Amino acid sequence: MVGLRQKMFRTAVAAVALILGSMPVRAADMPEIRFLIPGGKGGGWDTTAHAVGEVLTATGLANVVAYENLVGGGGERALLDLIHHPQRHQNTLMVQSTPIIVRSFRGDYRNSWRDTRPVAILISAYQAIAVPADSPYRDINELMQAISLSPGDIPVTGGSTYLSLDHLTLGLVAQASGIHLNALRYSPADGGKAALDRLLSGKVKAVVSGVGELLPAARSGKIRILGVTSADPLPGLDVPTFRSQGLDVVFSNWRGFFAASATDEADIEAYRDMFSALAGTEAWAKQRSHYRWEPMFLVGEPLKRFLIEQERSLFRIMTMLQSSPERFGRMASHSSARNWR
Repeated sequence: MVGLRQKMFRTAVAAVALILGSMPVRAADMPEIRFLIPGGKGGGWDTTAHAVGEVLTATGLANVVAYENLVGGGGERALLDLIHHPQRHQNTLMVQSTPIIVRSFRGDYRNSWRDTRPVAILISAYQAIAVPADSPYRDINELMQAISLSPGDIPVTGGSTYLSLDHLTLGLVAQASGIHLNALRYSPADGGKAALDRLLSGKVKAVVSGVGELLPAARSGKIRILGVTSADPLPGLDVPTFRSQGLDVVFSNWRGFFAASATDEADIEAYRDMFSALAGTEAWAKQRSHYRWEPMFLVGEPLKRFLIEQERSLFRIMTMLQSSPERFGRMASHSSARNWR
């Protein structure tokens, strides 16, 4: 990746100039950027990577953006490949989110974010629970009541594996409704698209996913979103929050990009410059609005502090849900001893 920083810096300067209105952005003379996506098509990671890539090419911040979906192990396959085979991933950034911490705590991942080079966090996204348009459940309380009366008859799916993000969302909503996590019948799918397909085919009664991943089906009238994890109603979206329905469940899922640990510092800085320029563009603002994503730009030391705090807060959530907290404690202690670059 010799010269990557210089090439990307020229492009970032051009993009900033566009923001200021002083000159048009031109396509950059730079290597292809590759996004490694740990999940299937249509999920949150996939949607985020493609949304970012579209803006990078549209604004001239990148000539070409390529995508690779490397599915397996709830995201671990891609993480391990990035860590142990960096030669395969030149000019590659892996998209990740809250599960990289959750699943490392559980011991499902043999590695963690500390074995990579965190580059940038770009957004936070809210979670939602939805049902088919013809479902008898008109609000989240009706769905939770049905689950409490007959949990085995109300399967719920999500695009992430057991005790990962979608399962945790369901667990938090269930706990706020007085239902124990162990009483839930959660059936994970391989990505958001597969989860939605299960719902629409009648194999499950409800789906948990990011708001942005559910919006197309909701807009087309195929599903109804029963609630979102935001504190306040989302602008332009006629969907109640869980809190407004009496369930105190408020949180968001960050999404960002990570590089292989051997990546040069100069290249890390080049990627940060690229994302910084991206975050200031009107095209990115429109993309965020389309998916109802909140801006959240973190790099460098603020990003490091955020990830460490996420470990603490997610440990509290996992402990609260009584999901083998002793395993998380051992994993957290091991992770905290690693060096962060």
